[in-house]
Amino acid sequence: MKKTILDKLNIPASCKINRKLFKKQFIENFSLNANEKKIISEDVENITLEYLLNKDNINITPFNDEDNDYSEIAFIRVELLSTKRLKKLSNIIQYIPYPLIVVYADENNICINVSPKRINKNDSSKLVVEESYFTEWIDLDDSTEIEQAFLESLEIKNHPFTNFFEFYNSYVNKLIAFNASHYSGSLEQSENTRELLAAIQEVESNINDITSKIKKETDIRDKVNLNIELKKLNERLESLKVTL
Repeated sequence: MKKTILDKLNIPASCKINRKLFKKQFIENFSLNANEKKIISEDVENITLEYLLNKDNINITPFNDEDNDYSEIAFIRVELLSTKRLKKLSNIIQYIPYPLIVVYADENNICINVSPKRINKNDSSKLVVEESYFTEWIDLDDSTEIEQAFLESLEIKNHPFTNFFEFYNSYVNKLIAFNASHYSGSLEQSENTRELLAAIQEVESNINDITSKIKKETDIRDKVNLNIELKKLNERLESLKVTL
């Protein structure tokens, strides 16, 4: 059987599941709306539960408190037919009731997603996504040194075995460091990396909005004011990048 990127993480064979998850299972087991059913039907080729880590197959302690249930962690691979609705597809995949580490594959390009979850206060049997992090697409045939270093950092030996909560958050931190490396040029991170990256992405979103408004604006005075605002945002962006 062909090795996948998840096999290269050197997860113990005792955790290997390699179970196909059929689209029909998502449609029957989760309350998908018409659009979600369309996405799962049209955008997905295969979904595979490649590894499931729990206290019975690996020496990592479960972690549970009033907000978190990290009793086990699943590694999922999703082979795509289309990447256009990836974020919406991810919301569907995350209905799987475990903390997930997901690899989306478009031929030889991959995108990795981690989504920390907390216990739903209205229904303690359910987990809800707190936030989602995605890498940019990585071409496995033409990856950069930083991309290669990032993928190597995902090997299981590079994460704490203290408990599943610490283990999962180590993956979150490495993914954040990788996303920040697009600006800093390094996988090194500080205590503020997550906050700075979020601030950078917010400023970039505002820059895109202002740029779009400038293109549509016909009033000269308003256009000048928008350009002044855009200049300030670009200065703010450069300042954040330096800090990162």
